[in-house]
Amino acid sequence: MDEVELRTMETTDSATLTPEQEAKLRESFKRCSPQTIEAILRFRNEKKISSVIVAVHGIIERYVKSEEAQGISTRPDSARLGEDLGIDSLTMLEIVMSIEEALDFRIEDADARSIRTLGDVRRYVDDRVHGRAVSLVEVEGYDRDRLCLILPQQPPFLFLDKAEIQGDCIRASYLFKGDEFFFAGHFLNDPVVPASIVYEALGQACCLWILERVPSRLDQVLTTNQILFVGMDEARFFKRAKPNDEIHVSLTLTRLRAPLAIFAGEVKVQDQLLARVEGLTLAFGNFNPANFDAAPGAASDAPHGGEIENNHKPPVPTEKEVASLNRNKIEV
Repeated sequence: MDEVELRTMETTDSATLTPEQEAKLRESFKRCSPQTIEAILRFRNEKKISSVIVAVHGIIERYVKSEEAQGISTRPDSARLGEDLGIDSLTMLEIVMSIEEALDFRIEDADARSIRTLGDVRRYVDDRVHGRAVSLVEVEGYDRDRLCLILPQQPPFLFLDKAEIQGDCIRASYLFKGDEFFFAGHFLNDPVVPASIVYEALGQACCLWILERVPSRLDQVLTTNQILFVGMDEARFFKRAKPNDEIHVSLTLTRLRAPLAIFAGEVKVQDQLLARVEGLTLAFGNFNPANFDAAPGAASDAPHGGEIENNHKPPVPTEKEVASLNRNKIEV
């Protein structure tokens, strides 16, 4: 949509800034780039909507860590304000207040709590300046106690401390305190979080999404909270997690068709990529999980039982990937 089309959507009830108002804005945003200040003034004086996103990106750059500030405008919508850009709750409040001052509208507290990614920021601001209803998806949070009430996995095999669901996305975290049972033998005198435990945390996050969202999404009552792991199309590890590391899980539903839900996502530790998965597939629904414990062939009594285990084969690593793993000596 070009500038002429955008102008037809603009409101005209805001007056041009007075010299005093312009001077105040320049003072308030003096630590932002000159381009950011000029974008703010173009929007306020000329109502150029194309300047809004430039102003918002510049405001965010002002508050994030120097190593993350470059290229905010090129970051994908999926970039998370907290985990990827290092923005904590107090900094987020400062950003919200700055955007309010720059664009001259109020951001409601409920909306601010639902803004978790760059895409959320961009969509929210675009909705507001065009006078549309805000399209943010509400975030629902889960603490450890609530997770224990919902999930079939329980301590000491529950590897989620907290989680939140927003639309098709789920984010979760877990702190490895160092007293977990597996550290005693994995490895002796060099404790490392097993890859299987990281996969388990990913799977538990997916289980939460299924149990909380599938009934309303598919208008289907789940008669059991047992979710079965089916397979992964691809999984790669990039570093190791150790005791006292907190992992941050982020997953997005890519396909949903009963009885399967398929996810893709990643795990980070210390703001660095730990692992990435594609095609993480789980089975749910009105079947007897005991059928999947029977001898080969017996699972055919369950819905699509014979097909579920054969559809997703592990990828064969390339020579380049094998060489990379050998160089990094990643132990899982």
